[in-house]
Amino acid sequence: MEVIWSAKAKITFYSVIEYLNENWTKKELIQFNRRTLITINAIRKNPGIYPASSKRKDIRKAIVDKNNSFYYKIDDFNQKIYLLTFFDCRQDPRKLIINDFL
Repeated sequence: MEVIWSAKAKITFYSVIEYLNENWTKKELIQFNRRTLITINAIRKNPGIYPASSKRKDIRKAIVDKNNSFYYKIDDFNQKIYLLTFFDCRQDPRKLIINDFL
């Protein structure tokens, strides 16, 4: 399946990268990037691998590491996976408004 990054997913992904670059070592930055790619590849092979969101059953939450996750939507008809946004799990979950990404 093809993976499509939304504008919000790109912005939030690079925000995490920028934070890691400024506050952590290069090793953590590389690990985050590697874990993200591994997670996306796992979703390509088995799109339903991660659980549906409690708020929206058509959107799934993938865990990258203990601090970061991302939300995605599967389009079986067009054989596409849409990455919607990355989210720092330490934030207030009310800041995440999934409807904004669709």
